[in-house]
Amino acid sequence: MMNFKLIIIKCIILSSVLFSHCAQIATGTAVKVVTVNQEERSIGEFVDDTLIKALIKNTYFDLNEKLFFNIDVEVSQGRVLLTGTVENIDLKIEATRIAWGVNGVQTIINEIQISNSDNIINFADDLVISTKVRGKLILNENINSLNYSVETVNKLVYIIGIAKSQDERDLVLSIAREVYGVEEVIDYISIQTDEI
Repeated sequence: MMNFKLIIIKCIILSSVLFSHCAQIATGTAVKVVTVNQEERSIGEFVDDTLIKALIKNTYFDLNEKLFFNIDVEVSQGRVLLTGTVENIDLKIEATRIAWGVNGVQTIINEIQISNSDNIINFADDLVISTKVRGKLILNENINSLNYSVETVNKLVYIIGIAKSQDERDLVLSIAREVYGVEEVIDYISIQTDEI
């Protein structure tokens, strides 16, 4: 049986999702409900993943602002992808430890890089690459772009999400590889099955 507090938290998150800005494509409450329904995840999974992401980011902010600002968190069906850069191995381990402490986490995929040479130019290049990949996924009618999250760190593109088929997965990876500036595409895309 679910804890009453957890139910309240999920209701608050669902409300904020429904009444906040919509995905990158459109705005409005009705559109957000439709976009969530078009995902391969159920609404319950979507809410759980949103809750996991929010709890991890909030804990990073409370315990170590460097983790909050330097690490991106994406969640798909309880699988947590951590990307970004930190100064040393201790921060990388701490980020993983904190993420494992959140209820509902099934797997941690730690792709955090250790680097002291971050600069605004690298960040801008990565942002442009991620934006181009997302744009191409949105424009392709054979792909439901809502099923994928894209992060880029030092020209390495990380994609996590759920594909309807192996063909869709291959298409997503092919599109990402074709974007100018991409050095490598690392995927954590699962294939939709009847059990999901």
